[in-house]
Amino acid sequence: MVDLDPWHLLQGGDQVWRARHIEQVFPGWAIVPFARRTDNDDVACWTGSGVVVIDDWDLTWKNGMPIRHVQDEYATMGEWLVAAVQDFVEFEWS
Repeated sequence: MVDLDPWHLLQGGDQVWRARHIEQVFPGWAIVPFARRTDNDDVACWTGSGVVVIDDWDLTWKNGMPIRHVQDEYATMGEWLVAAVQDFVEFEWS
């Protein structure tokens, strides 16, 4: 299974593009995007130990630098997957 609407796994050029964009917006954060929501701008990213969900287009600035805003955080990939499955169950199919 590759996708759990509204989440879709980032692959190939899409993943590379998103990783470069995040590095430009939030330099040095060292997160790896692996999934995006199709109904908003949320992106799930691996931190090396857990998962953060961010919106890399909705930025808040302070002293000329973007503030890293984490919308959701999961201690493990498994916790994120459970949440993604719940999103799939609750997704409004239209």
